[in-house]
Amino acid sequence: MNCLSAMFKYLLYFLNLIFVAGGILLIVVGSIMLSTMGNFTAFDGAVNTQTIPITILVLGCVTFVVAFFGCCGTIRENACCTTIYAICMLILFGLQLALSIWIFAANDKFLTSMGKVVDRAWDENNAAQGYPMDALQLAFKCCGNSGYEQYGNTVPASCCGYKDRTRVCEAEIYTTRAGCQVEFFDFWASNTDIIRWSSLIIALFELGIFIMSCCLASAMRKR
Repeated sequence: MNCLSAMFKYLLYFLNLIFVAGGILLIVVGSIMLSTMGNFTAFDGAVNTQTIPITILVLGCVTFVVAFFGCCGTIRENACCTTIYAICMLILFGLQLALSIWIFAANDKFLTSMGKVVDRAWDENNAAQGYPMDALQLAFKCCGNSGYEQYGNTVPASCCGYKDRTRVCEAEIYTTRAGCQVEFFDFWASNTDIIRWSSLIIALFELGIFIMSCCLASAMRKR
C-alpha cells in the first residue's frame, strides 16, 4: 500500500472513532428521552411522541454497528468489504441528512403538535383513558396543563410524584411545580436542538467516511 493509501486508511480510522462516538451519543440521547417519558406511552395520544426517540435510538445502533464493522473491514484491507462499507455510509448519510433537514424544517410545527398532546391528555384525563395526566406528571414532575390551580382543591397524588392515587398531595410540593405544557414543550425543544445539530454533524462525518472508503477501496483494487 502506497503512502497516500496509508494516509486514507489511518484517516478512516480516525473518522470511524468519531463516528462510533456519534453513534453512542445518539443511543444515549434516544434512551434518555424514552426513559424520561416513562409510561406516558400508555396514552393513545402519546404514540407520536415516541417516533423521534425510537428513530434516534435505531439510527444510533446502526451507526455504531456499521462503524465497528467498518473498522474491522479496513484492518483486513479487503476491497469488497470496504466498498460495501462505503455504500452503507452513503445510505446512512442520506437517512441522517433527511432526519436533520426534517427536524430543522418542521421543528416549530412539531413542537406545536407536542403541545396538543398535553391538551389532549388533559381533556381525556379519566379512568377510561388510564389518567394520562398522571403518567405525564410523574414523568416530568409537573402539575396540571398550565398549573396546579386547574385542579382546584383536588390536586392528584401524581403532582407530588406519588403513583398511588389515594395518597394526599402536599401543597408545599405541588405549588412548586410548573404546568406540564411548559415542561413538555421545553423537554422537546431542548432535545430536538441536540438531535438536529448532532445529526447534521454526524451526517457530514458519514460523507467524509464515504469518500475516504471509496478512495481506499480503489487503492486496494489497484494493488
